[in-house]
Amino acid sequence: MQRRPRPGKSEGVAREYSQHIEHGEGFPVRAKVWVLGGFILLLFGILTVQLVRLQILRHDEFVARAASNRVRTIEIAPSRGLIYDSNGNLLVENAPAYRITLISADVSDYEVKNVSEELAEMFDVRAWDIEQQIWDRKYSNDPFLPLLIDDDPSPAQVIEVTSRRSTLPGVQVETVSTRRYDHGRLLGHILGYVGKISEEEYEELSDARYLYSDQIGRTGIEAAYERQLRGTAGRQLVEVDAVGNILRTLDNRPPTPGLSAVLTIDIDLQRQVEEILLEHQGASLFASAIVLDVNSGEVLAMVSVPNYDVNIYEEITTAEYQALLEDPGQPLINHSIQDQFPPGSIFKIVTAVAGLAEGAITPETKIYSPGVLEVHNELSPGIIYRFGDTTQGVYNIRTALAESSNVYFYYVAGGEPYRNPENPPRHPSEQERLDALADEGIVAGDVEFNGAGNEALAKWARELGFDAQTGVDLEGEAAGLITSARQKLEAFGEDWRDGDTYNMAIGQGFTTVTPLQMAVATAAIANGGTVYEPRVVRELIDTNGKVVQPWQPVVRNQVDVDPEILRIVREGMALCTLAGTCHDALVELPEMLIAGKTGTAEFNQTGTAVSGEEEGPTHGWFIAFAPFDDPQIAMVVFFEFSAGYLAAGAGGEILRAWAETTGALSTALPPPYARIALTEEEDQRLYEAIRERSQ
Repeated sequence: MQRRPRPGKSEGVAREYSQHIEHGEGFPVRAKVWVLGGFILLLFGILTVQLVRLQILRHDEFVARAASNRVRTIEIAPSRGLIYDSNGNLLVENAPAYRITLISADVSDYEVKNVSEELAEMFDVRAWDIEQQIWDRKYSNDPFLPLLIDDDPSPAQVIEVTSRRSTLPGVQVETVSTRRYDHGRLLGHILGYVGKISEEEYEELSDARYLYSDQIGRTGIEAAYERQLRGTAGRQLVEVDAVGNILRTLDNRPPTPGLSAVLTIDIDLQRQVEEILLEHQGASLFASAIVLDVNSGEVLAMVSVPNYDVNIYEEITTAEYQALLEDPGQPLINHSIQDQFPPGSIFKIVTAVAGLAEGAITPETKIYSPGVLEVHNELSPGIIYRFGDTTQGVYNIRTALAESSNVYFYYVAGGEPYRNPENPPRHPSEQERLDALADEGIVAGDVEFNGAGNEALAKWARELGFDAQTGVDLEGEAAGLITSARQKLEAFGEDWRDGDTYNMAIGQGFTTVTPLQMAVATAAIANGGTVYEPRVVRELIDTNGKVVQPWQPVVRNQVDVDPEILRIVREGMALCTLAGTCHDALVELPEMLIAGKTGTAEFNQTGTAVSGEEEGPTHGWFIAFAPFDDPQIAMVVFFEFSAGYLAAGAGGEILRAWAETTGALSTALPPPYARIALTEEEDQRLYEAIRERSQ
C-alpha cells in the first residue's frame, strides 16, 4: 500500500486558512503573526534609515541646533564715536537708553499666545500683530534674530518687563545708546542724524558686522563717516536656559568703539553767523553763509537757514515731517551745498580772469558804458535786445569790478555787439562822443573788439572749480552748471547767440553755482590759484584722544594762470569795498582792508536766471576775502529775494565776527581813506595804496 505524502507546512497553513474561511472563523492566528512580523520589520527598517539620516548624514546640523538651545552667540553693538568742534567742544554724544526685544526661538509654541497678550497689554499694541511676528520669525531662517517690541520704553515699562521675566520667555531688556545732538538746530545740516537700519540695509551690511538693532547715519557727517564713527561689533558666547536667561559667559570679545570726529567748525563763529543771517534775512525764504580757510579749505562756518533740530528724528510724527517738507524755506535742504542759483555779478571775477588770461583785455584796457548795450538779432536785425547796466562811464578792469559794470564785461566776454549796417546812423552828438572816446583809445560803440568767448569763460570757470562738486565731505552736494554751446543745442535745439555770452559774462542765463563753489573759487583767487577741496572734519581720534586719521589739505587744481592776473582781480575786489558796490561791508568793518564783490542775480519763478530784457525777483550775493594784504579766509553770503549791497552789509558783520573771534582784528592794518564817488585822481591814489599792500 502506497503511503500518501504528508502535506508541507505552507500547505497546512493554506488548508487551515481554507477550512477557517469555510467555517467563517476569520483570519488565522498564525497568519496574523506573519503579517504583524512583516509590519514590525518594515517599521524597524524605516527607523534605521531615519537614524542613519539623523545621526550620520545630518549629524553636524543637529549637533549645532542642539547646542544653540544651550550655547548662544550675542552680538554686542560698539559705542559710536563722538563729534567735537575745532576747539574741542562736545557736539554729539551717546545717551543711555533701553530697548525691549524678543527671541522667538525661546518661546514655546503653547506660550506664544500668552506672551503676545501680555506684551500687547504692556505696550498698547495688538496681540495679533505680535503673535504673527513671533510665528513668522520662529519659522524663518533665523529664529534667534531679535524682534523689536519697543525702542523707547518708559522706565515703568522696563521695570514691569524685568519683574515678569518668568512669564515672558524670550523677552529681553537691552541697554543701548542713542545720539544726543547738543546743537541739533545750529549744526543740523552739518552733523546729520542716525536712523534705524532697514531690512534691506541689514541684509546688505550684515557681512560688515552690522546688527539688526543698529542705527545708521542718514545725512551729514553721520552718513559721510558712518564706517569710521560706528566701530566694530563685539561677540559674547553664553550659555542660556530654556527661556533664554544667561547662565554663564563662555567667551567674550568686546566691541571696538568708533572713532570720534573733530570738526573744522568753530561753534562760536557758527552761532554768530546764524544770528547775523537771521537778522538780515528779511523777506528771503532762505539764506546761506560760508567761511572758508583760504590756505587749507577748512570750513570754519557753514550756515543754512531756516534749519531744523535733528533731535526731532527720535520721535518725529508724520505730520511734523510733512510740515518740514512743505515749508517754503525748505529747512531740510542745506542751501550751502545742495541748492544751485544764478551767481549774478560775483561771477565777474571769472570773466575777469578769462579776459586777462586769453588776452582779450589788458589791465589798462578802458571800455565805455553808456548804461545799456544794444544787440541786434542776428537773423532779424530789426529786433533789438537791450542789456542794461547799473552804472555809466569809462572803466578799466579794476574799476569795472568795483562798480560792477555790466557793459564792460559784455565786451570782455562777447566782444562788440552785432550791429546791422542798414540801421540808421546814430545821432551826430552821440557819434561824436563815441569817436572822441575812440581817439583816446577807449573801446566804445561798434568798434572792432574781440572778446574772450563763451568757451574761454567755461574753461576758466571749470579751472576755478565750477561745473563739478567741490568734494566736500558731506552728503548730497550739487554740481552747478556751466553751459556750452553744444549743451544748449542738445537741450533746446538752439544755437549759441551773442546774447548767451553776454548773459554768461555777468552770471546770468544758464549759469548756476552753489554757495560753496563760490567760496572755493574766492579762496583760489585770494591764495594765488590753489583750488582746495573743502572739509568739515579735521581729524579722527580714538577713545584716548590719539589722532588715528589726520587730514591733510587736498588740492583739486592749481590754476595755470599768471599770478599777476589774480593780483589784478584781487585789487579790483579791494577797490569794490573801498569805493564801490561792496562799501557796506567796509562800513561794518572799517578797521581792516577787505576785498569783495557783490552780485544781484535775477531769476524767474522756477529759480533759474532770467536773460535779456526780462525782469524778475533777485538773489543777493556777496563774496569776500580778508585781510586783503594777508588773506586768511574767504566768505560767501547768499540771500534769496535780496540784493548784493544788502548781502554786503551782512558779510561785513560776519567778517567782523571772525576777526574778533580769532583776534585778527587786533593786528589788522586800517584801509586807506576812500569816498564812494571817485575822481580819476582819487582812483589813481587808491590804486597805488592798494598796490602797495597787494600780495
